[in-house]
Amino acid sequence: MDQNQSSYSMEAQIGQFREEWHRTNSRIVSVFTLLILAGLPIVFQDYYFNILVVKYYYYCAMVIGMAVFTAIAAVIYIRRDRLLYGGEVMKMIRSEVKISALTVVDWAMIAFALSAAISTLQSEYKYESFWGNEGRYCGLFLILLYILCYFLVTRCLEFKKWYADVFLGAGLIVCILGILHFFYLDPLGFKKEISPDDYDIFVSTLGNINTYTSYLALPLGVSAVLFSAEKKTGRKLWYYICLVMALTAMVMGVSDNAYLALFALLGLLPLYLFADRKGIQSYLVIISTFLTIIFAIDKIEAAFGDRVQEISGIFNFFTRIPGMWAIVLILWGITAGFYLYNCKAERKGREIKATNLYRYIWLAVVICAAAVILFVLYDANIAGNGERYGAVANYVILDNEWGTGRGYVWKLALKIYDDFPLSHKLFGYGPDTFGVITVQNFWDEMLSISKQKFENVHNEYLQYLITIGIVGLISYVSMLGTSLYHMIRTGLKRPVIMAFVFGVVCYCVQAVVNISVPMVMPLVMLLIAIGISAGRSDS
Repeated sequence: MDQNQSSYSMEAQIGQFREEWHRTNSRIVSVFTLLILAGLPIVFQDYYFNILVVKYYYYCAMVIGMAVFTAIAAVIYIRRDRLLYGGEVMKMIRSEVKISALTVVDWAMIAFALSAAISTLQSEYKYESFWGNEGRYCGLFLILLYILCYFLVTRCLEFKKWYADVFLGAGLIVCILGILHFFYLDPLGFKKEISPDDYDIFVSTLGNINTYTSYLALPLGVSAVLFSAEKKTGRKLWYYICLVMALTAMVMGVSDNAYLALFALLGLLPLYLFADRKGIQSYLVIISTFLTIIFAIDKIEAAFGDRVQEISGIFNFFTRIPGMWAIVLILWGITAGFYLYNCKAERKGREIKATNLYRYIWLAVVICAAAVILFVLYDANIAGNGERYGAVANYVILDNEWGTGRGYVWKLALKIYDDFPLSHKLFGYGPDTFGVITVQNFWDEMLSISKQKFENVHNEYLQYLITIGIVGLISYVSMLGTSLYHMIRTGLKRPVIMAFVFGVVCYCVQAVVNISVPMVMPLVMLLIAIGISAGRSDS
């Protein structure tokens, strides 16, 4: 009996020891995770002049610090294990570590890293491929840090919902500064020494307006879902404020790229929210708020004149809608009516659950809209009927000038890929080496056609096709697809995970016309890792 009690006591002590080790790792990873979520969007040193480099080194320092401190903790606990338990804890851990324990998402992450590594090894520019110094520092080294961060977070982090609030708080600071810059107010002095030609295209703490709006896609998606799902009044108000600021900053960012993220959110959100009438009510609030912001900004621009930045592009399509003020009032009236109807139903104790019919109807709408867009693109570009689209022709005819030169560089990228030998078709020219190819082989052509240098394809997926090949692109898309699928499955029961899903989805859609940079992509990968980690804790 005493021997049994002694054995049980030893097992209990080992269990407590392992739990203590796990808590230590969790604390370490949590601190660095929060430092990335809150620090990366707002950290700067010499304003816009070295903002990319500063944020790149900041992220590198955080991930390396996370790895170093967990390694130090491991050394300490392994030594204690040998002294106290004769190494029994490590024997147990080794016996539990199996390849079969890796998930589909894990394998997709590993495949992404391996394809980038092979691409680097077979590249003619190994140094540039490893560091990405001829592009935006998105070389193999940064990709390896993404994967390292993913495994540390998914294995060690004990997620708390307030982490999302920290992320949104940092986003709120970015939004406020961006909105102030729209009014030519610069409280931190970011634009004191900037060239007049660049004044309007650099904004907030992210720099280029395209980078700024690609970042805003994340808090936009997160705040929209959390606002819709939250039941407590105080927190719901907080998320609504974050949503309003994100929508306002998106529009005032003066970048048409932002509307891809907005349309993705407004187009796909009903597939999640339309499960019940409260979800429909939340969506009505969001769409009413968005159109109200458009209407208000149009009036502000008209009233303030040269004292605010000029907004053009897709924004003008909204402001030219006849009777915009009446549409806004009607939408808010419908929203109020829906709210009163739901309140009355709740007071009478009636169920407010709806069937999936509303989701199916909206899915049909989305499919039809996608089909129409594809037909228009075909009709305008392949059938040659672009002239029939009048005012929107500039958006549907993909010529060399489309998207401030994106049409040209996309065609150039496909031509480059078509000329690649088989090894480069499979694994690309090397991570972030598109600028090496264009400068060495197409310099005169770029200047004569587009009057600018392209070191990036301005389409994240085409960029990966050229730089890490079809194998790398497939692994990257597989990583996104498997992680989103896993997060959606767990997010149906936990809205904060679904919030991360929509943040990542909004980013992925706008990435069709944007670039991957160390100021935003690390946050995308971190939100994926946090979402996977939160799902693990629920399983």
